[in-house]
Order: sequence, then C-alpha cells, then structure tokens
Amino acid sequence: MSDSFLKPNSVDQLQTRLHWVLRITAACCFIGHGAWGVITKEGWLPFFRSQGIPDDVAWILMPIIGAFDIIMAVLLLIKPRRIIIMWMLIWALWTAILRPISGTPGTWEFWERAGNYLPPLMLLIMGGAIAMRWKEWFSGYTEPKLDNDKIGVLHFICRTTIALLLMGHGGFGAFVEKDMIINHFSSIGLPADVAFINVVGWFEIILGIVVFALPILPVIWIALIWKVFTEFLYLTDGGLLNIFEFIERWGDYGVPVALILIINYQARQGSETESAGSEAQAA
Repeated sequence: MSDSFLKPNSVDQLQTRLHWVLRITAACCFIGHGAWGVITKEGWLPFFRSQGIPDDVAWILMPIIGAFDIIMAVLLLIKPRRIIIMWMLIWALWTAILRPISGTPGTWEFWERAGNYLPPLMLLIMGGAIAMRWKEWFSGYTEPKLDNDKIGVLHFICRTTIALLLMGHGGFGAFVEKDMIINHFSSIGLPADVAFINVVGWFEIILGIVVFALPILPVIWIALIWKVFTEFLYLTDGGLLNIFEFIERWGDYGVPVALILIINYQARQGSETESAGSEAQAA
C-alpha cells in the first residue's frame, strides 16, 4: 500500500479512501464467512444447537446461509444500499453473540469479532443512516460530506475495534489456553506451549489497551502487522483452504488502515492550522 494513499490531502480524499477500505472490509468478512457456509463447517454446529436446530437441518442450512452472505457482499461491492449494510451489522453482531451463547468460554470470541460487526456500523455512520426515511434504506445514495465531528467518531470506533479484537484474541491465550493458537505458532516452528501462548495473550491484551489509550501511528502499525501475521497462521497450520479464515478477518487489517488514514489526515489538518496561525501572528 503506497504511502501517498495513506496520507489523504483533503477531506474528500479521506472520505473516498475510508469508504472503500470499510466497504471492501465488510464485503471480505461476508465472503470469507459465506465460503465456509457453502463448504459447510462442523464447527458451526454448536451455534445451531444453541438455537434448538438439529444437526441434520443445520447441514442443510449452512450452504444457504453461506450463499446469502456472499450475495450480500457482492451487492455491497456493486452498489451499496443502507439496508444491506444494516443487515451486515445485525448479522455479524448476531453471529458474534452466538459464540458465548453456544458455550464458547467467556466472551473473548465475541470481542475478537469486533472487526466483523463494527465496520458496517462505520459505513452506516458515513452514509448518514440516522433518521432516514424508509425508502432511503433501499435506494442508492451519496454519502454526506464528512465533518470533523464525524471523523472524530470514526477515529473512536476504529481504535475501539482494534482494541477489542486484540484483547479478545489475547484473552484466549492468556486465560483459555486455546489449542488452536498453540497449533498456529507451532506450524511455523516456534516452540509453542501453554506458557508461550499465555505470554502472547498478555502481549495482545496490553497492545489492545495501548491502541485504545494511545492511538499513535507506530502503535497502529504494530497492531496491523501483528494481526496480518497471526491470522496468516491459519494458512500455515491448516493449508490453503483456510484462506477463507484469513479473508473473513479482513476487519483485523482494514480497520487499522482506516485509522491510519484518519490519523494522517488529522495530523495534516493540525499542521496546516498551526501554520496558518503562525502566518497570522507574523502578519
């Protein structure tokens, strides 16, 4: 990704780039998730059981749900509608809530999936979805121009998202000792054991706290690189088919990029304001 892309010169550039980063992020989440539904995944069965759906029916529903996810992603990429984005928010939030409902230890996996359900929320905010007439939910639209207040809200949601997904993933290593994480790191030759992933888990929790409290560029870059690395371990551990796990977690990479765009824009605006003030004083 070019340095010039990450440094928007105007609010229009920021809005266009943020829009596409978040739009592609939301679409990738649904493509990755939908692909697993089409393929069918035994790991989904507890989610259906938690809602009283028997396994034989669940196997039939998985490809239908998966295909619908992919259709929603394609529609979002072709021509966004607010109703599609709202559906993505609700569905991503519901599938995240199903983790603790179905018996996943703690709520760590719900927080880890913040990168799935908060990007659609940001798209709705950018699209001016508050107090819309019902017809406007189904029609194409042009985003209202971003203002500083809305940029500030997006900044807050971005850093909250990154903090939650880091702390959620870290919680498994620090408290749950999830075997999958051990297998991921072992797949690249690291001597991973319970003690190892405990350290990794605490590192992620601390990094999440730092991202939220001190969202500066070096910290966000560390978070971005770390998430690309750790999610790529799905491929080294499980093979090429796990590319859909990597794609489903696109929010883990797209949201840090969105925050980098915002931080660079705000820094440029602050520099221009300071320069203008110095010129005024000199005059």
